[in-house]
Order: sequence, then C-alpha cells, then structure tokens
Amino acid sequence: MQGMTPARTALFAIAAGLAVGNLYLAQPLIRVIAQAFGVPSSGAGMLVTATQVGYALGIFLVVPLGDVLDRRTLIPGVLCGAAVMLLGAATAPTYATLLASLAGVGLTTVSAQLLAPLASELAEPEQRGRVVGTISAGGLTGILLSRTVSVVVADLFGWRAIYAGAAVAALVLATVLRMTLPPLARRGHIPYPRLLASVFATVRQHPAVAPTLAICAVNFAVFSLFWTALTVLLSVPPFSYDTGRIGLFGLAGLDGDHGGCAVHRRSRLPRLAD
Repeated sequence: MQGMTPARTALFAIAAGLAVGNLYLAQPLIRVIAQAFGVPSSGAGMLVTATQVGYALGIFLVVPLGDVLDRRTLIPGVLCGAAVMLLGAATAPTYATLLASLAGVGLTTVSAQLLAPLASELAEPEQRGRVVGTISAGGLTGILLSRTVSVVVADLFGWRAIYAGAAVAALVLATVLRMTLPPLARRGHIPYPRLLASVFATVRQHPAVAPTLAICAVNFAVFSLFWTALTVLLSVPPFSYDTGRIGLFGLAGLDGDHGGCAVHRRSRLPRLAD
C-alpha cells in the first residue's frame, strides 16, 4: 500500500530514533568502559570519535546508494549490518575490537537518512512536511533518550547488555520494515564511482550547499563535544556522579529538544511542503 499512513509514519520515526540512538550509547558509559578494559577515560573517549567518523563515512558511502538501489532491500540490509556491528561491540574481547565495532556501528547507522527521503516520496504533498518533521523528531528523540536508556540498562545488566539489546532491536526493525515497506519503482543504474562524484558536483553547482554543509558539520561537532565532555566532567570530582545520574541529563536535553522540534514542525516544514 502506497502513502504514509499514521502507523507507517510512527514506524519510520521509531526506526530513525533507534538507529540514530546507537551512535550515542557509549557517551555516558565512557568511564565504565574505560575501567572494564583498563584504559584511561581520555582513551575511551576515542570510542565516541570512532563512531562519529564511521557515521560520516556511512553518510558519504552508503546513503547515496538509496538513489540507485531498492530501498525496500537496502534499508533492512543496513539495519542487519548495524545489528552485526552492535553484536560485535557487545562481545568485544579487547578495547581495539570494541573500537573497530563501534566504527562499524557508525558506518551502518544511516537508516534515518534513508527513511526520511523515502517518506518524503511516499507522502502526499499536503502531508509531506508533517511526516518528515515527525521522522526527524523521532531521530532527535533517539539521540537524547539513548543516553538515559544506555545507563539504565548498564546499571542493571552491565554495559555490554545495551549493545546486545540494540542488536536485537535492529534485527526486529529490519524484519518489520522488510514486511511493511511498499514495493518501490525500479531505479536507473548509475556506476558507484559516478554516484559518489555526483555529491561533489552538487556542491559545485549549488552555492548554498557548501555553507550549509559547513554549518551542519560545526553544529554536529559542537553537539558531540558538549555531551562527551559533559560525561567526563560529571564523572570526576567535584561531582563524581555515577552513570545513572549522568544519564538523567539526557532527559533534560530531551525536554528542550522537543520544544524546538515542535516549533520547527509548526513553523518551517509545512511552508516547505507548500
């Protein structure tokens, strides 16, 4: 069935939130993971960096495939790849293995970037802004709520359990999306090197793209630096908070983020759809 029904929109938003949330599971657990592998907290911070580098590579190398491959197969496939990497993180015997696994998690955590354009195509013009806004809000919710979920699960079952649970969730989502995504029109074949080159061609052809990318990159860097540094700051004197308290800060961010998302959906997206 074509179109973005409320149920399908909710499914896409949940999938986007769970997928993007995988990027931030390690942030509030840096001290715990560092102690488990006997590395300094500053070294464990590389886990966050490796994940983000993998994510950037995934956006560049994987997301363009959505323009040429069947997304009904690609999106569940990417989720299955994320599940494998998450399982690798859950069972990592060494710090180096965990570092490589989390880089792989970042590389395969691009489902949201594939789901949002697909939803835009499936939605009717008058509902496109609301649908894309809902999916974007789901992704942003996953970014902030993942920290709280991460520490709660880690406190109850250990830090490895959060990655095992995320792997199961990714497999479930892959199955559900494969069963529920509608058949999509076949797309023309473009050689992969030319597909990647088209990204740079777009930057050259449209003057607004380069500064927009730069602004987004800076915003993303500041966001990641803030939450990673906050975790380290709160885990040492004079605060010395445990992981549970640190995770609660994600709820504070979630409240502020939802306000911004609501304004964004009401004010900007509907006009873009029009």
